[in-house]
Amino acid sequence: MIAMPRASVPQAVPAFEFSHATLGRLPRVRIMELTLVISGLLDIAVSALADADAGAPALARLVDAAQSPAIDRDSNVAIACGALGIARQRDWPVAAFLARAAGIDRGAGYWLCAEPATFVVGQADVRLLGLVRDLGEPESSALLATLNAHFASDGVCFVALEASRWLVGADAEQALVTHPPDAVLGAPLLALLPTGADAPRWRRWQSEMQMMLFEHPVNRARESAGRAPVNGVWLWGGGTPVAGSPPARIATLHTDAWLPRELARGAGVASASVPPSFDALRGKDAVSPVLVWLDAPDAGEAERLAKWLAATDRDWARPAAGALNAGQISRLDLALSGRATTLRFRAQRLSFARRLRNWRATPRLSALLATALER
Repeated sequence: MIAMPRASVPQAVPAFEFSHATLGRLPRVRIMELTLVISGLLDIAVSALADADAGAPALARLVDAAQSPAIDRDSNVAIACGALGIARQRDWPVAAFLARAAGIDRGAGYWLCAEPATFVVGQADVRLLGLVRDLGEPESSALLATLNAHFASDGVCFVALEASRWLVGADAEQALVTHPPDAVLGAPLLALLPTGADAPRWRRWQSEMQMMLFEHPVNRARESAGRAPVNGVWLWGGGTPVAGSPPARIATLHTDAWLPRELARGAGVASASVPPSFDALRGKDAVSPVLVWLDAPDAGEAERLAKWLAATDRDWARPAAGALNAGQISRLDLALSGRATTLRFRAQRLSFARRLRNWRATPRLSALLATALER
């Protein structure tokens, strides 16, 4: 073997690059299967990500060494439901599992999420501006009372999980296909309204909801105070409370996001908050397989994005890659998602020589993701 000049050998190898000598010094931990979800990463513009991704070399190496990703043209809802063993009906039955998690039993045979929302009317279309998440309890109660009084004879009832999170239950199963709000924000809504045999009735009801809410005293007060009005309801995630479901793919979910946490509760899967790091997760002795759900920050805050990406790389990607290469993780999956697309990668265990080569020529995460999304 040709000896390398000492000056060309790196003086320090990053924490995730292990030699045979260092492997013996690693703590003995139970082998786990880990899925790392980074939600919202694909919603960040390539230019904004490129300004921050120099701080994420380990994540870039994991993506670069993985096989070609599986591409799902679906939302974060599909990631959560798929991992938790929630089978898709016409929709992902999000509302039915949220009702189960909240212990709501109104005898409904079908549930829909009924999100209080702000719509904007343009010259040629209507768009969903955003969901209203700052409703107070009195505001929510007043709005729901109006809706329930109007639809009392139609076999539907509105209930609040929280002040700004509503469900609507129907007596019988409904033939509807809907879209999660994240997938339709800012888009013309005509082609994204519910479809299916029962859709004409629900579309008519949505129009009635808009008319009732538009001049509601709660909304007049909110607009006077400069707050977003609830001038409509977005319906999505319908389904029936099926007793039997396929087994969950994970045993433990770590998330600080409301929706996957509540879905886990409805599916009977253990959940907890996100630990500060991969090492802290191992210290908890989490039951495997484990899914850790991280939410990317708003790309509009460049400094915050850069700090978050560097911290994610340091605390999660680098030590997880090291544990994979040391044989302490039997499987490491990455799910990098946006509003309507998810890239799924299966991380590969690499030889020390390959890791050393990758360390010397680190790819850029933004370029790797742009290439993957073009396929």
